[in-house]
Amino acid sequence: MNTRVDLSNTASTVMFLAAGLVLAYGVWTGRRDLGLRGAVGVLGTALLAGLPLPFLLLTRAGWSTPAQSGVGTLMTFLLAGGLGILATFLPVYVAVNWMEVIRSETRPR
Repeated sequence: MNTRVDLSNTASTVMFLAAGLVLAYGVWTGRRDLGLRGAVGVLGTALLAGLPLPFLLLTRAGWSTPAQSGVGTLMTFLLAGGLGILATFLPVYVAVNWMEVIRSETRPR
């Protein structure tokens, strides 16, 4: 029995569900245009968050060298991992922000 969990597939599924939720909420409230803009924004953010930016930044800064060992390597991996986790949650934050924009635009005045 294989008990391996693939979180990259789960993260992309959550990002697509968040984009679909924003689009559905926009259609449900009668603002399809805002829902579509929000869904495209979430998908664009998901695309940018999928780039290996933390590792590119660390390599450009000169922190990641093969001969490096000790605390510097540990800090490099911790920093890159933290930036990767933040990049994973960014599309969800954008989706929630778009839902707030749609709610504020459809609120009776």
